[in-house]
Amino acid sequence: MGKTLTAAIKVANSRTAPLRAVAYLRVSTEEQAQGHGIGYTKKRVLRHFEKKGYEHVGTFADEGLSGSLEVDDRPELKRLMELARQEPRPFDMVGVNEGRAIGRTGRAFWRWVWELEDLGVYVTVVDGDYDNSTGEGRARMRDAASYAEKERELIRDRTQGGIQETAEEGMYPGGQVPFGWTVKDGRYVVARKAAATLQRGREVYMATRSWTKVALTWNSEGRLTATGKRWTRKNARRVMLSEATLNNRVIWRGRNAMRDADGIPLYGEQVTIKLPKILKKREAAELRDAAANAPAKRAAQGRAYLLTDRMTSPCGSKYRGHNHRPGVYDYVCKGRDEQYAGAGGKCACPPLDVDTVERAVWADACALLGDAERMKAMAKQWLEATSSDHVDHIGRIAQLDQQIAEQSAVIDVTIPVAARQAAKRGLTGKDAELAVEAAIKPLTEELASLERLRSEASAWQREAEQATQRLKDFERLAETARSNLAGLTPELRAELFHHTNAQAVVTSCAPKRKGVACRITDWFTSRDRPVPDLTDEAWAKVEHLLRPRRGASPKRPVLEALLEKARTGARFADLAERYGNPASLQTQANRWLASGAWDAAMELLEGMPGQPAWRVPPVEISVTFRPLAVSEFCVGDASCDPTGGWRRICIPCCPGWR
Repeated sequence: MGKTLTAAIKVANSRTAPLRAVAYLRVSTEEQAQGHGIGYTKKRVLRHFEKKGYEHVGTFADEGLSGSLEVDDRPELKRLMELARQEPRPFDMVGVNEGRAIGRTGRAFWRWVWELEDLGVYVTVVDGDYDNSTGEGRARMRDAASYAEKERELIRDRTQGGIQETAEEGMYPGGQVPFGWTVKDGRYVVARKAAATLQRGREVYMATRSWTKVALTWNSEGRLTATGKRWTRKNARRVMLSEATLNNRVIWRGRNAMRDADGIPLYGEQVTIKLPKILKKREAAELRDAAANAPAKRAAQGRAYLLTDRMTSPCGSKYRGHNHRPGVYDYVCKGRDEQYAGAGGKCACPPLDVDTVERAVWADACALLGDAERMKAMAKQWLEATSSDHVDHIGRIAQLDQQIAEQSAVIDVTIPVAARQAAKRGLTGKDAELAVEAAIKPLTEELASLERLRSEASAWQREAEQATQRLKDFERLAETARSNLAGLTPELRAELFHHTNAQAVVTSCAPKRKGVACRITDWFTSRDRPVPDLTDEAWAKVEHLLRPRRGASPKRPVLEALLEKARTGARFADLAERYGNPASLQTQANRWLASGAWDAAMELLEGMPGQPAWRVPPVEISVTFRPLAVSEFCVGDASCDPTGGWRRICIPCCPGWR
């Protein structure tokens, strides 16, 4: 027994006041269906407390949750453990109705029970009336844990065995039915309407070699997906080139099946189920060859995108890196993807220049994370926030080693005693061996239980060591950052973004403007000059420079249009209704700029009342860092929000967006 637990027992035994107990109630959905609900188990636990003389100080109930879930996945158990870690401890005992309420796997069972032991808190089980404050009680708890896990495995094996047998008989074993087929009387049969869609899809693809055309044709003809939605290029291609369509078969427990360390399927062997044919063998072969020989899409140009799936657009979708032509790299919002062929995207979020965005976000990261000590503090906070495992694994393993050694010694002593007793009964040979085995069976089962628990504890210790290694990796990165954060290689930048789980949110961005940049607007912004108001006084000053040619229309409306455009960012087409032909306005602007008349006129108007020139609204991005992809924190920077550790930065839009 560990020192912490021994001391806790002595303290508890010396208490004059009754032990304070909380009830932890957990029933699965299946148990609820059998009538064993939260109300039933609560009554049993509270009656047990009354019988034992415990003071009931609280109840925690996780209803409809599996016993294989760990602490962090059971909200009420997580809250219970958070309270148990407080000083002074608010309770001394946790009561459960039966062992499987603790958990149905070793990991789910022991990790929180052991932590409570190390904190000096017992777990008492109503069904059987035992707790883990004694060696006998802990042995019974190990038996309960083994039984709960064996029961879970037996249920799983029976269920999976029935599914396996169904698949081997060529019947429908469950799961998704491939498009083109349906299930009738437990067997796959052709779905006539969907089969006609596949035939039509093959016909269109063989004629056009375009999956987009296939999707557009299906949509225009009212042929929908299995879920009643319109088709996209991607899911049209997936369905037409599926194993079912091309080879008339379903691979049950195929490449995505769960496997053990040796690659063997956990729940049964792979089974090939034959399907009734839709495409003839020749038709399927032609379709396969045509798709295989289709021109490949141009490969991306090997650019690393630090913020792909880390940056959220104003419409709520994620940005991804995109290389739409050589040397041009953008972040494109996934919301622009078509929901189905021919639909168009659901948003108008403009592309963002990769270099501009990453440069600004990285500068922000440097400003926040350049302090290596701060980065170490972030990492330690992550370790404290994410570690639900506060168990002394080394001490626990040493304790189990001692128990295993003691149990082995008991078996060694028991074997000769059992052999002598068998001899006294006149048993010889095989009968004597069986008698000895029967005598030591409870002891060997207990030894196996201890050894299995010791193996699991070793695995949990390795997990804790890996978490510590992640902390060391982060600290190593912090030391590198101290000397040259701004000069980190793209690979190390990506590692830093991974460890800090950098997330960016584009809170606003200007719509992408068509055409070339406005030279008139640029004239004011490049000189940081206001756009003058064209009063009568102002016009009188510049009229002689901007006189029309003989017979031409007056130039004051043209100047008014150009100044309004510079103030508002309007396009020439937007001004046409009030100022005339957009092409004429553009031509006159070019003439004045080329002749120097514009420069001379604006110099005469310098200092007169005016308004700021229009600028492309900057892209505003909020950047959040959550160390090692888990906990949110405040980095203590003057510009950070104390509730979230974020900073807002503004990035000027790229040239050509005006």
